[in-house]
Amino acid sequence: MGETTLSTDTSFNKELEPGVISNEMLTKAILEQGHKGEAGRLAQLNQLHLETVTVIRLEFQNILKIDHLWVMKNLEVLSLSFNKIDKIENLSRLPKLKELNLSFNFIEKMENLEKLENLRILSLYGNRITSVENVDKLERLVILSVGRNNINTLDGLERLRFLKDLRSLNLAENPIAQDQDKPLRLYLATLLPHLKYYEYVLIRPAERDAGKDKFQRELIDILEHERIEIIERTKAAKERDDEIRLSKSFVEHLNGHQLFESLFQGDPEGAALLSIGAEAVDLKNDYRNEAYSFTQNIYKMGLEQQEKRQAEIELYSRCIRDERKKAQLQGQTIIKNFLESYKSLYKLAKDIVGALKGRDLNSKAYNAETEKLLDELNLCKSGFNSLFEDTWHTLMGFEMQLFERTEEGNSTFENTIKEMTNEFIEMAQGQFVLLREAEINFSDALVDTVQQFVTFKAASGQADQLPDALKESLDDKDVISNMAAGMRDQHMQQIDAREDKLITRSRNWVKELCDDLQNSEIKRNRAKVLEITYFLDQHRQSFMSALDEVANKLEV
Repeated sequence: MGETTLSTDTSFNKELEPGVISNEMLTKAILEQGHKGEAGRLAQLNQLHLETVTVIRLEFQNILKIDHLWVMKNLEVLSLSFNKIDKIENLSRLPKLKELNLSFNFIEKMENLEKLENLRILSLYGNRITSVENVDKLERLVILSVGRNNINTLDGLERLRFLKDLRSLNLAENPIAQDQDKPLRLYLATLLPHLKYYEYVLIRPAERDAGKDKFQRELIDILEHERIEIIERTKAAKERDDEIRLSKSFVEHLNGHQLFESLFQGDPEGAALLSIGAEAVDLKNDYRNEAYSFTQNIYKMGLEQQEKRQAEIELYSRCIRDERKKAQLQGQTIIKNFLESYKSLYKLAKDIVGALKGRDLNSKAYNAETEKLLDELNLCKSGFNSLFEDTWHTLMGFEMQLFERTEEGNSTFENTIKEMTNEFIEMAQGQFVLLREAEINFSDALVDTVQQFVTFKAASGQADQLPDALKESLDDKDVISNMAAGMRDQHMQQIDAREDKLITRSRNWVKELCDDLQNSEIKRNRAKVLEITYFLDQHRQSFMSALDEVANKLEV
């Protein structure tokens, strides 16, 4: 009795062991949730790559912590419901995530979600959350469910006004939903004009009007507080959009004075030399204008060259699509001819097998009619084998030709895009050379100006009016030159760093683009080979099954 109880308890405890997200757990879940039957068999023929998976559900796994999901960088749908997770974390490296389900866990705070910029659906139903917070950056969110939690304050709900795509919200079974003096449905109807459904029920115009009458004062306060933030958000959004647009041309932060201004940030030597006043400031302004002309040239060249590269990419993409379309039409013709011949051979085989039914096929001697039918069946089978082999070789031949042409095209395209990118790099480098020369000229002119200033002050008995950082130059003439050299070195390092960034990102972009083209073609080719093989194998199995009744009695 005791042993039986102990055995049962051990088994029970084992089932309650904490789950840890690992490659093993992820792989097992993917295989269990993936394609079934023949499609699943074909999928498993290829090596499983976690980074290609877009959907996974890890439910009822006793998971305590969100971790190790960074290996699935292309994940779009993730469900971790019905676990024991108490904190939202380690999701920032899933930028493509569109749907996140963390329902029925032990989560107490909405946090660490701001990086999920593509999130459309978020469910935190059945947790221990006390307030709605930290979701106002999820500007693409459409559905938010935070029902059956411990939310006891309206504070934070006004931040949902920044989610212009939010259409469905659920806050049912929270303490704030029980306040009869402040009907939550009416409050949200007026607070969130873009919201269409609350608790999955359509919000009607009459409810919005009633909400406006009841919560007019609260709404006025909210509008006043958010006015400034809306302006700031609009400005920040424009800056982000500009940065993204310009980063594709590798010239972000070069469309204004950003690079020049960065040279003098954290530059004590430069600040000391410029402290003499108007003459030094005039030199800096002249340098600023000159540097702007060079960065503007790089900026304009970047945009122009990016347009040329994009046009080349679109042209090549059209060529690839045309080649694939041509190969597809050829394949469809071959398949059509195969199916027509197959149907005739299959019908003939079925007719012959039907005619052989009831005949004694175990006898060593057949009558003439049986002998004739068996000969016809052999010819039918030989005809199918020839049809199968010819079709397979033809389809594989077309596919191999397409693959080889694409590989050759990819190589030519890579050379072309490299030449275009190198042309841009060389032109940009020319402007960076001019920028360095301007830095040297500015530095030399500043040294002369500061030395004259110090000499004048010393000669006129005003040495005590010198900035503290320059007083040492009265005893050591090299102080000013050394300060200028330190300033120049720092500026040169930043100019070099920006040039290196442009060159590195340009060349990395070319490599990534060409690698993606190659990998995409290899993946397409492998899928097509599997498709052809599967298609023909299925028809061969079907044909051979028609001969089973005869084959069981003799070897045809």
